Formats: sequence, C-alpha cells, structure tokens
Amino acid sequence: MDQSGVSEREHLEQVERQTGRRPQRLQEPEFPLPVSNVWFAFLHLNSGRSSGMSLNPLSYLEIKSWMEITSTPLNAREVEALKKLDMLYLGVMNG
Repeated sequence: MDQSGVSEREHLEQVERQTGRRPQRLQEPEFPLPVSNVWFAFLHLNSGRSSGMSLNPLSYLEIKSWMEITSTPLNAREVEALKKLDMLYLGVMNG
C-alpha cells in the first residue's frame, strides 16, 4: 500500500481501466503442477463459502464433502496446504 492506502493491485486495475490493457502483474499466476490441485480445490471451495459479517474459514467437513462429491482426492498434506491458503485469504479479505 502506498501513503494514501491504495494497494498496488488497485493501481494496476486503474491502469487497466484507463488503457484497456491488462498489466502483466495482473495476469493469473501459473502454478506448478504439484500444487495446481490445491489451488483448484481452493477456487471451488471458495466460490461456495458461507459468510456472515465476515468470511468464515473453510471447515474440514466442507473440504471432505467437496472431495467426496467431486471425487477429487487430496492427501493430508494437501488439505493442510489448502487450510493455510484459506487462512491467508481470510487475513487479506477480513483485514
């Protein structure tokens, strides 16, 4: 954030609106194949997240249910990575 409290992302989005061109820094990141399944799971689980006054963390039960419904296996290490990713996301979104 700069001195006025505007994030780099907000600056780049403004550049995109003004120029009609998407800055390279706003392009979707390419994830290494070994972690792409965790990112895929996070995107899908995040889209169905429950919320109230603030966003709620993804529960193990939600993750387990999603894995069963979609027949998507995640091992314990991947589930923990997903939970850590979720905590980072919540930290940013809930301020």
